[in-house]
Amino acid sequence: MSYRTDLLDAIELSGNCRGSYVHTQPVRIIMEGKVLWRGRVEVFNLTAHAFAKRAFGWSVKRKDKKTENVIVLGIPPLDSPIMAVKAYLATQKMY
Repeated sequence: MSYRTDLLDAIELSGNCRGSYVHTQPVRIIMEGKVLWRGRVEVFNLTAHAFAKRAFGWSVKRKDKKTENVIVLGIPPLDSPIMAVKAYLATQKMY
């Protein structure tokens, strides 16, 4: 399986819906003049989800060097790749 397919499978499973790849968006979050996060966010359209029309996904390296997929459903106000990353960083107490 590919990276995007893994993300799409996770999105469809967690959202109980269908999805399709739209594009990849580079994102950079800067705080107090320092790059807090830099990466590429995959953007997906959702079909048949009760609240979200989009979902966002990317991978992060954990402290144990394993890769973890991050999935954020695009439920307002989390309606852009930047907002999805900011929400993730907030859950990690990084933002």
